[in-house]
Parts: sequence; C-alpha cells; structure tokens
Amino acid sequence: MSIHEIRALIDSKAEDLNRQGDLAGYVASKIDLLNSYIDHEIELSDSQIEDMLSELVGFFSTSLHIPLDSGLKLLRARAYKTMYLEPNISQLSYIAEEYSDKVSIGRLNEKRHPVYYGCIYFSGNGGVNVAFSESNSKVGDTVNVLRSELSNVINVYYVGIYDHVRRQSKPRFMPEEMFALFCEVNEYQEQQYTKSVFLAHILCDVFISDILRRKENGNLYKVTSKLLNIFTDDDNTDGIIYTSVKSEGDPVVALKTSTVDEKMVHKSCDCYRIDHDYGYALYKAVHTHTGNIQCDNSVEWTKAPNK
Repeated sequence: MSIHEIRALIDSKAEDLNRQGDLAGYVASKIDLLNSYIDHEIELSDSQIEDMLSELVGFFSTSLHIPLDSGLKLLRARAYKTMYLEPNISQLSYIAEEYSDKVSIGRLNEKRHPVYYGCIYFSGNGGVNVAFSESNSKVGDTVNVLRSELSNVINVYYVGIYDHVRRQSKPRFMPEEMFALFCEVNEYQEQQYTKSVFLAHILCDVFISDILRRKENGNLYKVTSKLLNIFTDDDNTDGIIYTSVKSEGDPVVALKTSTVDEKMVHKSCDCYRIDHDYGYALYKAVHTHTGNIQCDNSVEWTKAPNK
C-alpha cells in the first residue's frame, strides 16, 4: 500500500470517526471490560470478546503489512523434561493437523488450532536464548531447536509498532525507510483525527501490544488467542510480529501453518541441555547434539563435538 493509499484510508476513517463524539472514552470502556474479564471480575461470551476485539482492530488501528524478506532466519524451540531427540521435523515446526486435538489454547492460537511460534534470529546466542524463554525452558530440560529460513517474502502485521514510533525506538530488524513510513502515517493520523479519535487509536495500539506481552494469567489467553485470526483473515497476511514476553524488544512471530509449509525451509536442528536460568531470558546451556534434516523430513542426530 502506497503512502497515498494509506492517507486516503485515513481520510475516509477520519470523515466517519471524527463526528462520533468521545471515541477515546468508548475505546477505554471496551478495554476496561476486556481487562476485567481477563482478571476474572466479569463474564463475557466468546462472541462478545471477538466482537470487541474485531471492532478495536477494525476501526481503531491502522494495521499495515510489513514484508519479511526471503532468507530471514527463524528459530523455534521445544522443551522436554527428559533427554529427547525428536526424529520428525513435523513435531518441531508445529503440531500437525492429525494431532490437532492435542493443541491447547495458547497466546495466539485457540484450542485445536495449531500455529507456528518462532523468534527472529540475528547472530550470536541471543536468538537461542529468546527461543529458550519462549518455550518456557527450565533447568535440566532438553531443548530441541529448529532453525529455519524464509524461502519467500511473507507479509505480517507488527503489533505495537506505533508505540515504537512514539518512543522513536526503531525495531532493530526494520529498515530505516520502513520505520520512517510508520512515523509518517502516525503523524498524518494525528493531523487528520480529532484529539479523541487519535487517543482512541493510541489506546487500542497500547492495549493490544500490552496483552501480547503479559505473562499468562486469568483469562488472558481466552482474549489473545483470537487476535491472530482477526489480523490474518485474508489470504495476503501470513501472521503477526510482536515483542517477546520474556525478552523485551526481541521480535517473535506467530504464523499460519500454511505459510510454514509453503514459504519456509527448515535447515537444521540443535539440542541443548539447560544448566542455568539466570532470568531475563539469559541461560547457560550445553550444546549436546546437532540434527541434520533428511529428504523425508526426518532428523538424523549426532553428538556435538566434545560431548
């Protein structure tokens, strides 16, 4: 979408929203209801939750695709309580459809609906540490890490990007020109919307970013698990990108399983034993095995050197 198309979209929304009164108060009331439900203070039906989230995302966010380029490296980890080397890639990437009855509700997936969760890998051990934390690895666990790359460009929504804009804190993987586009969009919204409408957009952005970073509690997942479907209800959107819960500022992704099958290549595996959890997504881990992926998507494991 070009900047001219984005401005036209904002102009159209402004014409409608600017004449509707105190929309900041309206959005705040919806957020209060959802937070009260998360905290077990009130009851809401699934349809009520979905309607409120769809309204917030549809009317009070300017969600723009960002492309993640071919070759981008991703990590996904699975932790086991005993020494284990998974022989099948299908069990490391996401839970296969035939085993969907085993899929429990998660941060961005509803029960029986598998999703690929991964983190963007840059260099060094940082990405591995984020993968450990995202898989809730504990001391003594064996962790199988799947290393993958995008084989094609994918489109994702960046949840919470306007919070980065307001803080002038560019995500490290995002090109300068892309961040500048979001800054321009945010500035144009502030010019075109009334103060109340602009504040409503800020509230919506902060709330959705916040609930995706909260630690699991109460009914949190009964709210957040609906967001991926809302953001990716078209064929052109592959998933969302957001900030790691345990490793502030590190980008993680939730992707459709079809995207994994069609636009991702699995490259290799590694197995680690967690010896110490220092907190703040920092670990001492021993690399025990390396896995080579075979043509039938099985994994051939060999001991790492000196192990």
